[in-house]
Amino acid sequence: MARRKNGRDTDIFKLGYISDDEITNFLSEQYRVPIIDLATYLIEPEIIAVVPRAVCEKHRVIPVSRTGRSLIVAMADPSDLQAVDDLKAATGYNIEPVVASEMGILEAIARYYCA
Repeated sequence: MARRKNGRDTDIFKLGYISDDEITNFLSEQYRVPIIDLATYLIEPEIIAVVPRAVCEKHRVIPVSRTGRSLIVAMADPSDLQAVDDLKAATGYNIEPVVASEMGILEAIARYYCA
């Protein structure tokens, strides 16, 4: 079975067995992290500036807010420790993941990191 970098099975999606929203809900429950709907959430420009677009695209993540020394980051796969480590190294912040659909993250990257 073909695998994406974030661990989601591409064949399952292509065949329509499970939706991106269903996987997002499952991951939220499995890892006990909140879900964020990026289509309705407004991200401030200073938060977007914290993480370069290339890092967001590589790991399928987008920063959504900051609290003290923590950066809240929407992730398609909150178990991706490499992404968390890379984000911490790139930003100097502690990373707190929230779950968002992969499609929502890709759309938010395109919207907020416009050329």
